[in-house]
Amino acid sequence: MDLVFYNRLLRCYVFVDLKLDKLTHQDLGQMQMYVNYFDRFVKTPSENPTLGILLCKRKKKAIIELTLPKEANIFASEYQLYLPTKEDLRQRLLEWTRPDDEIEDDSAAGHGTAGRLRVGDECPKN
Repeated sequence: MDLVFYNRLLRCYVFVDLKLDKLTHQDLGQMQMYVNYFDRFVKTPSENPTLGILLCKRKKKAIIELTLPKEANIFASEYQLYLPTKEDLRQRLLEWTRPDDEIEDDSAAGHGTAGRLRVGDECPKN
C-alpha cells in the first residue's frame, strides 16, 4: 500500500495504491485483502468500512467488474501525467460552486455550457 489515511468526516480508513502499469487481478486481490484485514482487525464497530482506491496508468473495466464483489469499497481510476492549469482549476471551482438553478437558467436562455468544465470532465492538455 502506498498511502494510508484516516478520513475523519467519513470515519473510515482510506487506502491508496499507485500503479505504474495496467491494473491486474492481483492488484485488486491485494487491495481486497488489505481492506478485509483492516475491517476485521483494526477498525472499531463505530467506524465505517475501509475504502480502497487504486490509481493506475491504465485500467480495465472488465477486470474490475469480474474481480471485485458487488459490495466492495474499492475503486479504480486512471491518473493523468499532467497537472491542470490554474485557469482550468479556477473554471472547475466556479462550476462546482454555482447553484444548480443558475446552471439551468443559463441552459434555458441559450447560453449553453460550451467551454465550461463539469464534474468528471478531463482537463485539456497543455
